[in-house]
Amino acid sequence: MFKVLIADDEWMIREGLKQTIDWESLGCELVGEAADGELALQAIRQHEPDILISDIRMPGIDGLGMASAAKALYPELKIIFLTGFDDFAYAQQAIKLNASDFVLKPTDPDALMQAIQKVCKEIASQRQRSIAMEQLLSWKKDGEPLIVQKLLYDHLLGDQEGDSVRKLTGWLFPEGRTMPVRVVVAKVGLSTDAKSVVDGLWLQLRSQMCRYAIGGHMLRMNEGHAAWLLPGTDEAVGLLQAGLPGIRGGDVCFGVSAVHETLEQLGQAYKEALQAIKQIAGHEKQDRPVVSVYGELEHMDHHAIHLAEGFRQVELYIHNHYHEDISLQGLAAMFHMSEAHFSRLFRKRTGVSFVEYVTRLRMEQAKRLLEDEHVRVYEVSQAVGYQDSRYFSQIFRKYTGETPSEYHKKTEK
Repeated sequence: MFKVLIADDEWMIREGLKQTIDWESLGCELVGEAADGELALQAIRQHEPDILISDIRMPGIDGLGMASAAKALYPELKIIFLTGFDDFAYAQQAIKLNASDFVLKPTDPDALMQAIQKVCKEIASQRQRSIAMEQLLSWKKDGEPLIVQKLLYDHLLGDQEGDSVRKLTGWLFPEGRTMPVRVVVAKVGLSTDAKSVVDGLWLQLRSQMCRYAIGGHMLRMNEGHAAWLLPGTDEAVGLLQAGLPGIRGGDVCFGVSAVHETLEQLGQAYKEALQAIKQIAGHEKQDRPVVSVYGELEHMDHHAIHLAEGFRQVELYIHNHYHEDISLQGLAAMFHMSEAHFSRLFRKRTGVSFVEYVTRLRMEQAKRLLEDEHVRVYEVSQAVGYQDSRYFSQIFRKYTGETPSEYHKKTEK
């Protein structure tokens, strides 16, 4: 049950709210009432309500002053203000207090019930996130390395269950700021009979590479392969390459996936990294580690590094400007290439066409934005680069199998 406190200097209004609203059906419990701001603060301290329904104008401490003091004590308190048409200046100040809603006087019971339902839903969502975070912190305390590694291992193999993406995201990005990622797979040649040599190589890999891995996790996928996550930035592959001189004494090569926007795509990214390693097949064994980026073999010479870094600038530009009107022709001209050459290079590098790449990037961002229950479809459409919301809806449905509205409603449940 959600605890509700009513503050209004008019007795008739307080009684009307108590009698006309079916509080139980809303999952709410009235825990107190107050006739002015001073009494309301005392009642808030006593009952610690979840929701405060308050008139803006009251004698003594008015609703705004009381709400400001209450918010300082209980930042999570949700406030619904009752206001008249002539209280616009007060309402502007209330907005700064992050008021949850406004209901005009004389109060319409249906309008107030809708406002309460919305606030209750927000509180329930916050509580669920809080419980999930407490659970995550508990799991982290009890055995983070094993749990994270198991989840990461399952996701790389494409085995996802329930809210495992959310759990893995919470562990790898504890501050809540996620980022695009790449998967790196290291393959160690096992032709030598000297187990000590192989074990030494794994120790070198862990020492050199874990410093760049997201979360510091490097997994042994099987006897000859290990995998970890890199940030999907233009500098990340360069950092990987910078650590290669520290790997000595064995046959080692690396496969790097394309950039992926979410952890839901780790299974695909892992397959790309393995495919990148296969690109090295047929080449003579190297006396130093070789890095192969999905769609493009990169031997460790200056020319190849220059090309790879140049294309990572293209990827970075797209990730920073996907919401704008970017085109293949414009990018080709920007990076001084012919359109045809740029198109071939782009597909070779990413495995998809320019249009498919940008569409995928936009749709994944749209999915994240639509998880916000307060956002509107046309706002998401414009935020990801589509001025025509109907066209955006067509593309989104083709990509996800659902309209933006259907996806939005599903995430609200």
